Amino acid sequence: MQRDLLDALRCPGTHDESWLVAVVLQARGSRLLVAELACPVCGAEFRIDNGIAYFDGIAPVTPRPPAMPLTPFTRDRVLRVAALMGVAESQLPIALVGRYAAASDVLASFVSAPQLLVNSDAVLVSAPGASCIVVADRLPLGVETLAAIAVDEAHANPALLESAARALRLGGRLVAPVHAPIPSGMRELARDATEWVAETTARASGLVELRRRAPESVP
Repeated sequence: MQRDLLDALRCPGTHDESWLVAVVLQARGSRLLVAELACPVCGAEFRIDNGIAYFDGIAPVTPRPPAMPLTPFTRDRVLRVAALMGVAESQLPIALVGRYAAASDVLASFVSAPQLLVNSDAVLVSAPGASCIVVADRLPLGVETLAAIAVDEAHANPALLESAARALRLGGRLVAPVHAPIPSGMRELARDATEWVAETTARASGLVELRRRAPESVP
């Protein structure tokens, strides 16, 4: 995981959006290899292990079922995904969920945005600067931290799609399977027999800023 992505991470718990406290144990340049993450609101703990951030509630040392092999995307297929996402240049990351991670390498050759790969087989990914996370059913990301996101059929549940919509910048695009529900606050742009693409039209609420109350005047 890239160090810069830490600023975008939030606790996936169902409470007010909260930063995560990070203790970095091992790093190589800008890449975090081992770190501990904790939520100051609910006390939930997460971990970065071997460069992958785990938010699925399973300890990294617990054996996981092997990931399904990713079918490589043709260049034409990657060009289609890039066009649907609408991100030729972006400072904000783009997220590729599930099988869309197979587009990572080719996509990096003509899209400069940092990549966040979600629930993918990190071994097959070599795009420079890509970060990998494992989640349950929600994205642990803050409001307006993504430029665009593509979600495959295996992960297009309402909770993940709603969290994806919250994480998108205003006007950011979400690509999802044609049967999946479009989250609130998004406007459909196009669809075909397999996918739809929608853009955010409303800002979500984010971190609650704490302010010091002015002292009461003394008569």
